[in-house]
Amino acid sequence: MSRQELNKYAISLAKKRFQDQGFQIEDKSTAQIDFNAVSHGVIMKIKVRSISKFGSYVFIPKRNFNIEDPNLFMAILYIPQDSSEEIMYLVPATDWGKDIYPFKGKDYGKPGQVSEPEWGISFSKKAKDAMDSYQFDL
Repeated sequence: MSRQELNKYAISLAKKRFQDQGFQIEDKSTAQIDFNAVSHGVIMKIKVRSISKFGSYVFIPKRNFNIEDPNLFMAILYIPQDSSEEIMYLVPATDWGKDIYPFKGKDYGKPGQVSEPEWGISFSKKAKDAMDSYQFDL
């Protein structure tokens, strides 16, 4: 599965998991969010990222992920290439600003660095274990 196919699959899987929990889905598909999950008048803005193996790094530019927004969440889907286990983590955007492992911010402010500032996660076995409390249970 290509990276683009994996991301499309992850978005559809995340939508299904929210629907299975009784949420209504509003498609948005912008740089900031992929969809809204709505329940009892509460709107959760969801951005989806997929991970297929340990050692992967996923990120989003800081300009597209406002960590001050209490209604914004990143759904991180671990979808191994063999599909042996599919785990969805739901991380509040506000947690990126709290110095919680494994969530990190990179500013690239040193001379010669041209990448845009970003919020990201390096996914490892240790990171997977640290993210247990963020699992979106079915």
